[in-house]
Amino acid sequence: MSKQLLLTAIEEGDHTAFLDLLAQHNNKRSIVDLGEVLAELSQGQLNTVWTALHSWANDQLNKLVGGSENEEVRNFAKEPSLSHEVTSHMEAPPQLQGEESQMEIGESEDKGDQAGNKEQLPADGGEKEAQHSQIEPYNEPILLAVVRFASIHIGTIRGFGTFIPEKLIELAVLLHGMVSVLEGQLQEAIVTLCELWWHNELDERDCLISNVLPILIQTAIGKSGRRKDVISVHNIRGALDVVEFDESLVDLLMACSACPRFISCEEGARWISELFSRQMLVSRLHRSIKSVLPECTKDQSAKYGEVYFRAWKKSTGDVQNMIEESCIQDLMYAAVHVDPLAGKLSTNLHHLLHQIHRHKRHHLVERMILSLYNPFLWRSLKVANGYVRMNATGLLCDAFPLSDRTCSLEERQELRDRQYQTIITLLTDPCHLVRITAIKGTCDILNNYWLLIPSQVIKTIFQKLISELLCDSSSAEVRTQVIKGMALILDSNDAIPFMREVLPRISDSFDDISVNVRIAFVHLLLKVKSLKIIKYWKIVPINHLLHGLEDDVPSVCKLLTQLLLNSFHPTQKPDHELLQRCLVLLKENRTAARRFYQYASRTLDIRSTVEFILLICLCIRNYIHSQESQDASRDEDHENCGNSNIDQPASSRQTAPKGSSSDGGHKGRRGPKVCNNNKENKNSGAKEGNADDDDSSPLDCPMVVGGLFDTIVILWSTNAHRLAQPQNSKYLEILRLKVSKNMPLFFKFFKENKDVSQTLLYLASFLPKTLVPTLVGHCLSRLRSLQQDQDHEDFYVTYINALCNWNRVDDVLELATDWLVEGFHSATVTSPKERRLSFRGVRFRQTHSAQPSLALRLIRHVLQHPLNKLAALSKNRTLVEDLAETLKVSKDLLEDRLNHSDELSDLCNDKFLCSAWSEYLSLVAVLHNPAPEKPAANEGKGEEQEEEQEENKARFNSIDQLHNCLEWASSVLIPVLSNEGIGEKRKLRAGDDAHRISAEALSHLVKTCKNLIIIGAADPEFVFEVCNFTDILLKSDACENFWEISLLVTLESYQYLKVYGSSFNEAVEGIVMPLDLLKSCITSIADYLCNDRSLPKAASGLDKTLGLVLATLCQTRATEKEVFQHLAATVLDWLCIKVEKRQGVDPEIKSVQDMGSCMMVLVGVCQTRMKLSSYLMEAITDFIRDSAMDSTTLLAISHLLKVLSQDSGKISRYSIKQSIGAVDSLLASIIFPVSVESCEDSETPLPPTIYEVYAKTAREMVDELKSTMGII
Repeated sequence: MSKQLLLTAIEEGDHTAFLDLLAQHNNKRSIVDLGEVLAELSQGQLNTVWTALHSWANDQLNKLVGGSENEEVRNFAKEPSLSHEVTSHMEAPPQLQGEESQMEIGESEDKGDQAGNKEQLPADGGEKEAQHSQIEPYNEPILLAVVRFASIHIGTIRGFGTFIPEKLIELAVLLHGMVSVLEGQLQEAIVTLCELWWHNELDERDCLISNVLPILIQTAIGKSGRRKDVISVHNIRGALDVVEFDESLVDLLMACSACPRFISCEEGARWISELFSRQMLVSRLHRSIKSVLPECTKDQSAKYGEVYFRAWKKSTGDVQNMIEESCIQDLMYAAVHVDPLAGKLSTNLHHLLHQIHRHKRHHLVERMILSLYNPFLWRSLKVANGYVRMNATGLLCDAFPLSDRTCSLEERQELRDRQYQTIITLLTDPCHLVRITAIKGTCDILNNYWLLIPSQVIKTIFQKLISELLCDSSSAEVRTQVIKGMALILDSNDAIPFMREVLPRISDSFDDISVNVRIAFVHLLLKVKSLKIIKYWKIVPINHLLHGLEDDVPSVCKLLTQLLLNSFHPTQKPDHELLQRCLVLLKENRTAARRFYQYASRTLDIRSTVEFILLICLCIRNYIHSQESQDASRDEDHENCGNSNIDQPASSRQTAPKGSSSDGGHKGRRGPKVCNNNKENKNSGAKEGNADDDDSSPLDCPMVVGGLFDTIVILWSTNAHRLAQPQNSKYLEILRLKVSKNMPLFFKFFKENKDVSQTLLYLASFLPKTLVPTLVGHCLSRLRSLQQDQDHEDFYVTYINALCNWNRVDDVLELATDWLVEGFHSATVTSPKERRLSFRGVRFRQTHSAQPSLALRLIRHVLQHPLNKLAALSKNRTLVEDLAETLKVSKDLLEDRLNHSDELSDLCNDKFLCSAWSEYLSLVAVLHNPAPEKPAANEGKGEEQEEEQEENKARFNSIDQLHNCLEWASSVLIPVLSNEGIGEKRKLRAGDDAHRISAEALSHLVKTCKNLIIIGAADPEFVFEVCNFTDILLKSDACENFWEISLLVTLESYQYLKVYGSSFNEAVEGIVMPLDLLKSCITSIADYLCNDRSLPKAASGLDKTLGLVLATLCQTRATEKEVFQHLAATVLDWLCIKVEKRQGVDPEIKSVQDMGSCMMVLVGVCQTRMKLSSYLMEAITDFIRDSAMDSTTLLAISHLLKVLSQDSGKISRYSIKQSIGAVDSLLASIIFPVSVESCEDSETPLPPTIYEVYAKTAREMVDELKSTMGII
C-alpha cells in the first residue's frame, strides 16, 4: 500500500502526498516505513523515483537561487561546475517566504496549502510544470523532504545491495556543494545525509565531506554545542586525509584545540591528538593550547597531557621529533621557570606533564623524558631563584627515576646516585617552598619505590625528616608536610616494618603549636588504625590523646573522637561492655568524655543513642538501689552486733545525699568498725543490686556519676533536632517516660551534690513541665534568691536555660523587669534629705532584694543563647518590647547623672547605667524588623489586610528608636565631650567621670548603629546620619575613643551603599560620605599624635582595623587615589610639623617606628601589605610631582624616603626609586634668590637662611639615596 502511494505521488508530481508519506514515516504510531518500501523497489523503479525527486530538488534550487537576496547563493549559482544543474535566467523570480522556510515536514495538509502548494503538478509535466515553476515561489519543505528521503535511502542501502541511482549521486553532490550557503533545518539535513554517505563508505564519499567538516566543527565549538557534536566530528576524523587545509579550516581546527568542550570528553581529546599527526599543524596547535592553559582546570590540564602523549606515541620521524622538542620540551622548560604564585599556570603545567611522566615505565618514554630534561633540569636545581628550584624539584620527583636502559649499568647507577644526592640536598634547601616540595616528592618516591632505594639512602632521608624538618621552627607547613608524608609512606606494605619503629619517635608532633600539624598527625593516627598492624596507642598513649581531646580546637577533637570511637563506644559490643568502657573514659578524663560524646553523637543513629541513654539511666538507678539496700543491711547488722559507734542515725543515712560524706559525696558510708557479718551481707547486697563481686563500684566516685549525667544531657541535646522529627517521636516519648520516672529518685539521692543537681535540673528541662511541675517553681525561686555577689554564670545559667526550655522565658523577663524598675526607681530620689526619709518608718521586710545589675546579666544571657533568644522573640516578643521600653529610662537617667556630682544611688550606679544603656541598644538591634511588604495592587482591601497594616505600623521600629537616640546624644552627650553647655550648676566630683560616661555611652550607640548596617536593617538615609554623627565624634575632645569604631562604620557604610545605595554614589553637600569619614579619622589620628603623644589604650588594635578598612575600600582606582592622596598629604603635614619643631631632622632615626606614633600607625600599616604600600608610594610620588612645596616639605619627604629605604617592609625598591627621582627633579629646579646686601658687601656674606639649610640637607639626603639605590 505504501509502495503504491509513493510511486503514485512521484509519477503524478503530488508534493502534498509525498510530504504526507514522509510525515507518517516519522510518526511512531504509523505503520508506514519508507525504508521497507525502498527495499522493495527494483532498480528501474529507484531510477524513476530519483529522476523525479532530482527534478523536484533542481526546480526548488532554481527558485532559491533566483529569488535569494543572499549574495553567496547568487555567486554560488554562477559557478560553471553547477551551471548544468542550477539556472538563473528566470523572467520573474519570486521572493523567499520567511514563514514557509520554517515549516516542518510533518505539518498538516492545510499548512502545506498555505505554503503555496495547493495545486498538484500533472504527471506528464512538460510545459505546465514550467509554468507552475515560474509562478510558485520557493518551497523549502519540498526540498527538505527530498533530502530526508535521501537519508532514509542511504540508511537502508545495506539492506538490499549497494546500488545507488545516478540521480541520487548527482543530487548529493549538488547539495553538498551548496550546504555552506544554506541555513537551518535544510543545512542540518544535508549534513546528516553526507555523514551517512561517509560512514557507509559509498561511492563519491570523498566529494561529500569537504564542506561538511567545517560545519560540524562550527556546531561543536559553538555556544549551543554538545558532546554529541564533538563525537560527530571525531567519527569523521578520516576526512582529514582528503580535505584541503585552507586558512579558514585551520582556524577552526585551532579553535577545537582550545575549546573546553573538546578537551573535556574522550572523543574530543582523541580528535585533537589526531590533528598533531599533521606536521603543518603541530606548532599552531601547541601555541593554541598554551594560550588556554592558564585558565584550564586540573582535569583539562591532565587531558592535554594525554593529548600530547598520544600524539607523540602515534607519530614517527620528523613529526615525533617536532612534538618532542617544540612541544613537550617547551612545556617542561616553562614548568620549571613559571612563577608558581601567578595564577594556575604552574599547577596546570605540572598536571599536564604528570600524564606523560606516569608512562615512564616504558623504555621509550623513559629515554624521551631523560633526553628532554637533561639540558636544563640539573642546573635549574642550583639557581638562585627559589621558585625555579621549587618547580624543578617537583618535576624531578614526579619524573623519578630518570633512566635510560640503553646506557651501561655503571652509567645508570651513577645517574640514580645523582638523583638520590640531589633529593637529600633539596630537603635542607634554604627556601621553605623548596623544602615543602622536596618532602612531598621524597615521600611519594619512598611510597612507590621503597624496595628500589638503598637502605642507607632511606635512613639518611628519615634522619633529615625527623631530626631537622620535623623541628623546623621557621615554617609550620614544612612540619605538616613531614607528617603527611609519613602517612603517605604507610601506603607501601614494604615500608610498614620500618615505620613501626619510626612513628613513636615523632609523637611530640601531637602537641605541636600549629593546628595544621596536629590535624595532620591525627590523620596519621587514623591511617595507622586502619592498618591494624601498628597500634596507634603505642605511638601516643591513650591518656595523652584524652588530654588533647580535652583542650584542643574542634577540628582536632572531631578527628580524635573518630579515632577513639571504637575504643570507648564500640556499638557492636554488648551493653555491659559498652557501659564499662564509658565508665573507664569518665574515670580517666571527664572533660574529654564530654567532648567525646558531643562529637560522637553525630555519627550514631538515633536508635542506638536512645538505647545508650536509657542504659545509663538504668545503671544509675541500679546503683542507687544498691546503695540503699547496702545501707539498710548495714543498719540491721549494726543493730544485731550492738554497735553504738555509728556516725549518723539510720534515717539520716537513708536520705543523705551522695555528696554529704567526705570520701566521695555519697550518703553515710561504713562505720569505722564493721564486723565480718557486715562484710558478707554487704557483698551479698552488692550482688543483688549491681551483680558485681567487687567491693567498690566506679559510681562511688562523684565525678563519674556527674559524667554519666553529662553524657545523657549531651547526647539528648545534640540529637534534639532528630528527636523532634515525626518519624522519631516514639523514641522521644520513651525517653521522656523513662527519665521522668527516675528523676525523683535522682534528685533525692543527689540533692546536695551541686554539680550533679545542676546537670539534673538541665536534664529535667528536656521533659514537659507537666512531668516536673515542682522544678519550675524551684528555678524561679532560686533566681529570685540570687544575690549581687552571685552574678557569676554558674549560679543562674542552668535555671535560665531550664526555664526557657519549658517555655517560661516570660517569667525570667518579668523578674528582670521588676528588678530593673526597682533599680531605676531608686535613682529618682535625688535629694539626700529624701533619701534619708525614705528609709524611715515601719516597713515589711523584703525576703529578696532587687538585683538590677544581675537582671542585666540575665537579659544578656537570654539574648546571647541562640535557643533562648528564639524562645523569647517567637513567643514573648511583646514582653521583650516592654523590657526595651523599661530600659529606655536609662537614657533619661544618664542625662540626670551628668547633672549631678554623685552617683544616683547604690543600685543605680554609673556602671549599672552604662550597662543598662548598652542592653537597651542591644534589644533595639535584636528587635529590628524588615520593612513591611507593599500590598498588591487591588481594588478593595479586606479587614484582615487593614489590620495587618495597622499591626505593622505599631511594631517596634529599630531605626526610629536609634534616630531618636542619635538626636538625644547630639544634644546631651556630645557637648560633655566638647566641654560645651556645662553651666555652674553642674558640679562633678571629677571631670573625668562625665567624659568617661559620655564616651562609653556614645561608643555603645555607634556600635549598635554599625550592627544594624551590617545586617542590612538600615536605609541609606540612616547610614548617612550615622556617618555624620561619627564625624562629629571624631572632632570632639575624646576622639581617641572612637577611632576604631569609626573605621568599622566607614567600612560597613561603604559596603552597604555599594549594594543598596547606588543613587548616593556622588557626594552631596552637607552629607558625610564613608570616604569622607575615613579621611576625617586619618586627620584625627594625626592631630592627636602631633604633640608626641603615645597611642592610647583604647586604640590598641587601630593598625589592624585601619589596614582592613584600607584594603577593603581601595578596590577601585578612583577610591584608592582619593584615600591615599589624603593619607600621603596627612603624613607629610605631620612630618613638616616635626621638622619645624626640631629645626631639622634626626639623622639617627633608622625605622618608621622611631619616627613617632603617627608614622607607626599610618605608614606602618601600609608597610605590612604589598598592595597598600604600592598605593601609598604612588600617592607620595604624585604629591611630589603635582603639589607646590617649600623647603620644609622637601626635607620631610627626603627624610621619609631615607627611612623607608632602610625599613621598607613590603614597599618595593622600584616605588622608592620613583619617589626619589621625583624629589631629585624638584630639587634641581629650585633657585634661591641672592640678597642685595650680600652683593654689595661680598666680604661678609649673610648666613644661609633656614630654608636654604633645609634644601641643602634634602639635597645631601637625595644624593646619598641615589648612590645607595643605584639611581643614575
